[in-house]
Amino acid sequence: FFFFKQKTAYEMQRGLVGSEMCIRDSLKSVPIEDHSYSQVDLHKWMLEPIAQQYAMSIVNDVKVWWHTDPERKTMDPVDIKLAAPISGKTFSWSPKGTYLITRDEEGLSFYGGPNMCKLKDFKHKKIAGFKISLNEEYLYIYDLQEKKEDEVKAEWMRSLRVYSLQTEKELREFSGFQNENAKSVGWSFDGKYLAKMSKDVLSVYETPEMHMLMDGQGKRISIKAENISAFVWNKTNNLIALFKESPKQTSQPSMVQIMSIPSREVLYTKSTQGVEGCKFIWHPLGHMLAIISTYKAPGGSGLKRTTIGILSIDKRKIEYVVEETTEVVLLKWEPTKDNHFAILRTEKDRVVDKMETVLEIYNVTTEPLKMHRIPEGSHPYALSHIHWSPLGRLMVATRLLPKVNYLSGAIYGTQYFFFIKGIQAHSINTESHDNACGAGWDPSGRYYASFCTSEIRQELDAFKIYNCFGETILNEQVPKLTNWHWRKRPVAILGEEVIEKIDKNLAEYGKKYKQMDKEAQQKMTASVTGEKQAKLETFLKKYLRPKFEKYEKEQKEREAILGHPEFNKAEYDCKEYFEEELVEEKLEPIPKQSLISIL
Repeated sequence: FFFFKQKTAYEMQRGLVGSEMCIRDSLKSVPIEDHSYSQVDLHKWMLEPIAQQYAMSIVNDVKVWWHTDPERKTMDPVDIKLAAPISGKTFSWSPKGTYLITRDEEGLSFYGGPNMCKLKDFKHKKIAGFKISLNEEYLYIYDLQEKKEDEVKAEWMRSLRVYSLQTEKELREFSGFQNENAKSVGWSFDGKYLAKMSKDVLSVYETPEMHMLMDGQGKRISIKAENISAFVWNKTNNLIALFKESPKQTSQPSMVQIMSIPSREVLYTKSTQGVEGCKFIWHPLGHMLAIISTYKAPGGSGLKRTTIGILSIDKRKIEYVVEETTEVVLLKWEPTKDNHFAILRTEKDRVVDKMETVLEIYNVTTEPLKMHRIPEGSHPYALSHIHWSPLGRLMVATRLLPKVNYLSGAIYGTQYFFFIKGIQAHSINTESHDNACGAGWDPSGRYYASFCTSEIRQELDAFKIYNCFGETILNEQVPKLTNWHWRKRPVAILGEEVIEKIDKNLAEYGKKYKQMDKEAQQKMTASVTGEKQAKLETFLKKYLRPKFEKYEKEQKEREAILGHPEFNKAEYDCKEYFEEELVEEKLEPIPKQSLISIL
């Protein structure tokens, strides 16, 4: 058994639990003090240490359910009717789980509060997509451009509107977009900045005024970034990773840059020849960046070669490099300080002459970089997704069924549960869910769920919930199921500054909370004493006093039967005496041997 304890003083997050697989209980079991919300927007489930919520859409109805234990002791679901049925993704949760957001032909609707009441409405037709800032203060909505015959891609943005989520006020509108899609806009981790990528420039705007960011000379101008094709915000700091691709038919190298906002200082730059594409994946804690660079394989085979570089933000240099000869399909960081990451990459099987998926786990805390390849017997079929537990140590690898371009007759939906210790992956269970098209962990890391929608196969539309050991605890058929999602919880309750302050003043916090415990105990004792006294008074009044009154009324009848007045103990003083009487006295000599043994 492994046990863990939270780092904060006096167990401020009360989230300690041990299990055979090193699973800690919910990290978010304390009240959330965030003044950016009104009380009506918060749901009482955020204070619930055990229960989790999930939502599912059935045709054009969205239902919210509680999940508390394997017996599924749930509260009554909350039904939400959409204005009109739409295809695809009908609902989603806000980043912190405060709002349930539905999308229909009329626009976006925000639901929240204990009874899931409608709180906000954004009327906006032809919505192509939207995104809420991580602090849930701002929202942008973009709509779909009509496709033309000479265009290759169908989804283009015609306009983009930025709103304040609290006041529902439109802050700014961007129109006239050309050759730009949803990936060209992104929020910073704290919602202070909105970055918008255009041809050869990156424009950063400050909220809430939505003015362009000033440069060092006080001018509000865009950041020059020639041939920029991708950018990603850091998850914990205002840093941006940029990729500037090499122009075609030139010898100019591609470039990767890390830029600090708002200073515009370039913290890291690297130029590379022959890079066709680049993908950035930030560590959830923000201190590392995985840079996946794709090259053409030599020989004109059409295959691609991939290199993974792990950049340390603190040291401002690439510390580890994973050289691969085949394409990396997916990379996922473990969301803890253990610094593991798992990759899925393609590899050609020489025996059967076909491409196979290889699952590997790396640990970047060691030098040189260590790798563990999970045996094929642990996952005999091709994989497409990796799901790390929010608390780390557990990982699920699966092959989910895509909504388009899926292989007829292929096996989809098998869930492979692994326990990660060091870089060793130990298989703990395998569960099958035929044609599952979606899956994920709940925020506490105690449950995992998979689902299959009616769009795939109507007779298989159902969802399954597993415990952290991979054992199925709920399997429910839901006719016409179209979507299913766990409700999110805030990523962090206490900020780094608060945690650092607590670490420096542990003794003071200890005294403070001990005193609070003492006062709470006294209050509880007084409450219990008063409750017991009230129960005693009720008992005396309801049962004993009527018996006494009846006894007094029947006194004359008893005396008539006895023939003399009843003995009243109150008129006498009762004392107890003890008398002893000598019955017999006898002398008996003691034998000599017995006397010696006694002495």
